[in-house]
Amino acid sequence: MLLSSCTTTRIEYVQTPSVPIPAHLLNDCLPEYIPQKFTWGDSLLLNESLLTVIEQCNLDKKAIREIEAERKNSEVP
Repeated sequence: MLLSSCTTTRIEYVQTPSVPIPAHLLNDCLPEYIPQKFTWGDSLLLNESLLTVIEQCNLDKKAIREIEAERKNSEVP
């Protein structure tokens, strides 16, 4: 018991590799082809498709922000 009180604890920080951002999150968000002639019904379907593309892009950006926040939280002080 007496000998253990004379020792010191050495703290070593080890660098860990950062988590790479998955490639599918970095892909471009491409809208569907817009034909020159289409009906009002086609326009509604196109709007729905474009909104889906925007929603998926926003989810990808959210995932990237979460990865970056996780990196900041795991950095050594």
